[in-house]
Amino acid sequence: MLVREFMTAEIVTAEADMLVRNAARLMAAEEIGSLIVTERDQLVGLVTHKDIIGAQLLSEEAYNKLTLGDIMTAPVVTINPEADLGQTVSLMYRSDRRHIPVVDGGIVVGVVTAADIIRVLATVKMVIEAIPERPGGPVDAEDYY
Repeated sequence: MLVREFMTAEIVTAEADMLVRNAARLMAAEEIGSLIVTERDQLVGLVTHKDIIGAQLLSEEAYNKLTLGDIMTAPVVTINPEADLGQTVSLMYRSDRRHIPVVDGGIVVGVVTAADIIRVLATVKMVIEAIPERPGGPVDAEDYY
């Protein structure tokens, strides 16, 4: 299974100079866990819910002045939409990231999250469990994946 088949294609971007408090409102309104941070339409960083919460632990005065550029993760680990599920899981593990922008030809086309991976694995497990055992042995996931 390829990233393009299970990524979240609807992305939300915000400029690096956006105030963190405004970004928090945007993320809440859009019900998303990460924002793609851009400068002049170019990917420059990523901000997650965790980053926003960490920023809120600062004094209120400091928090009200922070921009996404101040708290974003940069450089950003990205993945190609043609990468497979195994490559994605490996990249998430190696980079310790749960949100990875999907980039095709320099353009962000989606984001893949740990939740996307869990959804794919749960679906595969349900499909395999629904298939009756074949004569001669148990069902092997590779037979259907």
